[in-house]
Amino acid sequence: MKKEIKLDDFKKHYTKDISVIPKIKKIINENNLERKYNLIIEYICDSIDNDVKKNNHCDFQEGQCIANRLGKSTHENNGCCYQNKVGLCKYLKNERCEIQNIACKVFMCRYLESKGVKYDIKKIFPVKLFFNRKQVKILEKNYFKTKEEVVCLLIENS
Repeated sequence: MKKEIKLDDFKKHYTKDISVIPKIKKIINENNLERKYNLIIEYICDSIDNDVKKNNHCDFQEGQCIANRLGKSTHENNGCCYQNKVGLCKYLKNERCEIQNIACKVFMCRYLESKGVKYDIKKIFPVKLFFNRKQVKILEKNYFKTKEEVVCLLIENS
């Protein structure tokens, strides 16, 4: 059984940034599970995208990330968005991921991790609040899948 989450508890324990409160309130108040999971994934992916953009972690220049340019990557260009035995991820467009997939968003190459750039999915507060262990594994391991595919898996495992 899921614990009941109240906005006051969230405000007290999880954020110093009050600008996120309306988004979290909308998530908490959403009763339809599919819509709730979509809102959560959108919120998390937007937050990570904004952080990556703000801090310019990957530092793309002319199709190469910082690790590509320094020879610290398996590939010569397009960063680390490659799928084994398939090649470049079909969702990478203009040096940006075009889908909202938490597994893809939290993945950082070894070079960036060695520089301290790492996102721990288990510490992202909506993940801690709304998902069970099986669902966290789904969010961690389902690379290269659309939000809709991931939401279906989350619902099956709720």
